[in-house]
Amino acid sequence: MNTYGAKTYGSGVVGPNGRPLPFSSAIEVDDLVYLSGQLALRDGKVDGDIGQQTDLIFDNIEAVLTSADLSLENVVKTSIWITDPADFAAFNTAYAARFTAPYPTRSCVVSQLVIPGARVEIEVVASRRHRRT
Repeated sequence: MNTYGAKTYGSGVVGPNGRPLPFSSAIEVDDLVYLSGQLALRDGKVDGDIGQQTDLIFDNIEAVLTSADLSLENVVKTSIWITDPADFAAFNTAYAARFTAPYPTRSCVVSQLVIPGARVEIEVVASRRHRRT
């Protein structure tokens, strides 16, 4: 717990320059766990197509959720940023492989991302008290 009563999860994220990035992977307030936006970072690099990046991001999200004793079934909201609207269909295929109905609420926008090569960023909110199943 930190000074304002919230619990943090996940280890420090290392950026492409090899330095830790200044944010928590996740923070819990009341019964909600807010995950920071996740990129397909592996060894400080991002590569792969939209499907590969989405799969790696969800692996990272699941690891952070597991550290909080949660799973994707606890996710109630997702926010998505993709860099190319042409990737939307392939992204949806990879996304749908990770969730079942009832699906979390979702926002998805096209945006430039800060890390070179990143095609998608995903942020989630999970509820400790509620599961979508």
